[in-house]
Amino acid sequence: MARTWSGGLVVIMQKELLLEILSEEIPSRFHRNALTNSVSLFTKILNEYGASFSSVDSYISSRRLVLVVKYLIKKMENVFEEKRGPRVTAPERAIAGFLSANGKEESDLIERDGYYYLNIEIRSESITELLPRIIGDFILKMPWPKSMRWYLEDQKMLSAFWVRPIRSILCIYDEIPLDTFIESVGITTCDYTYGHRFLSSGQIKVSDFDDYASKLEQNYVFLNYHKKISVVSNELLQRAAEIGLHVSYDEELLEEVAGLVEYPFVRVGTIDEEFMSLPPAVLSTAMKVHQKYFTMTYPDLILAPFYGAITNVPGTGSMFEGMNRVLRARLSDAVFFYKEDTDVTLEAFAQRLSNIVFQENLGTMAQKVDRMMSIANSKDEHRAVALCKADLLTQMVGEFPELQGTIGEIYAKVQDESANVSRAIGEHHKPTGANDGLPDSFTGSRISFFDKLDTLVGLLGIGITPSGSKDPFALRRSALCIIRLLCDSEYNILEEDNLSWYITTLITAFSEQGVALSSDTLESVQRFLIGRLKVYMIDKLSIPQEAVESVISSFDSFDFNYKDAVARAKKIGSLNENPRFSIIKEALKRALGIIGKDGLQDLDERGFNFMSPHMENLKNHINVFGQSGDESKLFEEIVKISEIILETCDNVLIHDPDPEMRRRNLGLLNRFVKLVKSNVGVA
Repeated sequence: MARTWSGGLVVIMQKELLLEILSEEIPSRFHRNALTNSVSLFTKILNEYGASFSSVDSYISSRRLVLVVKYLIKKMENVFEEKRGPRVTAPERAIAGFLSANGKEESDLIERDGYYYLNIEIRSESITELLPRIIGDFILKMPWPKSMRWYLEDQKMLSAFWVRPIRSILCIYDEIPLDTFIESVGITTCDYTYGHRFLSSGQIKVSDFDDYASKLEQNYVFLNYHKKISVVSNELLQRAAEIGLHVSYDEELLEEVAGLVEYPFVRVGTIDEEFMSLPPAVLSTAMKVHQKYFTMTYPDLILAPFYGAITNVPGTGSMFEGMNRVLRARLSDAVFFYKEDTDVTLEAFAQRLSNIVFQENLGTMAQKVDRMMSIANSKDEHRAVALCKADLLTQMVGEFPELQGTIGEIYAKVQDESANVSRAIGEHHKPTGANDGLPDSFTGSRISFFDKLDTLVGLLGIGITPSGSKDPFALRRSALCIIRLLCDSEYNILEEDNLSWYITTLITAFSEQGVALSSDTLESVQRFLIGRLKVYMIDKLSIPQEAVESVISSFDSFDFNYKDAVARAKKIGSLNENPRFSIIKEALKRALGIIGKDGLQDLDERGFNFMSPHMENLKNHINVFGQSGDESKLFEEIVKISEIILETCDNVLIHDPDPEMRRRNLGLLNRFVKLVKSNVGVA
């Protein structure tokens, strides 16, 4: 379909672009981000080239990244550029040359400001002419956590960076193949792809995305990443149910194995009985880390001697025997590590922590433990702190770093430490991020807080701070975990002390160890935590920024209850949706403006008789606030008082010439401010 447009012809057609970049295996941990990053980048590039389209979708498998653009067109407009020529007084020969060079007649000349001009038509490039550059730009700019270059034999040069060496590029636009050479990777685009590496052979010619997706599935390639995850999960559950078992759900492992295969085949294998005596966490981790196997349990959640495995090809008897043989070797190692470790006490391991450097400028892990001791309180806390890092010296954690803490808890139980101490050792790594579970015990919550706060104080104190997207020491994550412990835990982990006391005590402990932190460390840590608290409330809890800023700015110092601050911000955020909340904010703004920089007057005006009927009315309403006992009416009561405040400020000179009357007036406004702060959460 075509129609005339002012300035030229616009071609409007429903056209599809299919782009597949086939490479060597893409690490599965890159898949999820690659889906979103590729769509975002390709959309940006298309917009930069002036393309019009309805949608960009991406698909990923172990060897291919695919982009599909619907209704992709390029406006074919007549674009004119005004070109200046010679002066009107120039010789005729110069003017004729100007016309000849641009293919124009004398009648085309435009005279302005003493010069001749011509309108020169510039042809707009079609989408097919732009696609080679679009593809080249995409390859050059696509972000990967890690990428590589490879040698292009024909061009005698290194390729552009990509996650893994590219083997082919399929590009079809409007069912017509694009045949162009992408110089940066030394590949000519084509209209064919390849199926499963082992279950399919030869080239597969395709015409559009529907044809492409259908033929790939016929050739054992699941293109839809999320569908493949669902297929793997459902098949595992079904195979386990057939033998009366459950599969331990592990989203991380599920995504990893789905990314490793192009077409999943599920196999249930057996675990030799001799290995079932291993602690469940050790057995599950050994299978997950080394073999990518899923743990299976009985209905009562007791570990069963079976595992679920995902393979890229149908299994054979010899293949399954090989899988079992490798698993036996891995689990034999785990049994050996476990026996060797449990022959040594955690206390003995802890005595060797001085051999592990925590950070080159902050001393050893033993010194970190000593600093944590300075803020510990109870007997159980001191014992848990003393042993919480001991498992770093064990062979089991050396083999499986992800078991830090868990191994410490297991060994503590074996060595008859108290249940509270053992549990705290296991929980002190929690949470590890925004979505990880919190410690279930008070002692575990406290030890986790000590550990993360010591890290934050030390690193910020020696000038290590995150910069832009770079945060090599994960300080933002440490701060977020501290905030979650302060805000989301059911326990008051600060007990009777404030946050500044813990920070100051740690600064002193560093000093006693000969580590000099900067003089502004206390304020730096406090500001950093409050900054992350804001991000947590806005991004994670979806509290409006205005409500967050209002609550944080209402505090006179860095020491406030983080949990209460979150509750207040949530309350303000919900009230912001009520149109009558603006009355409270306006009244509060007026009151604070009148009180001024001299601060609030701490007076009780309940029994004072004001001469002004406005002030007397205000006092009476404040005096009876909340006496109905109906919390649902509090908001409307504050709105009513706010309306009275606005009326009073319009009709009464609050700063009365009489000093005593001025104090009384300001004191009443002060009571209003405090009332709003304590019941609405903003001041």
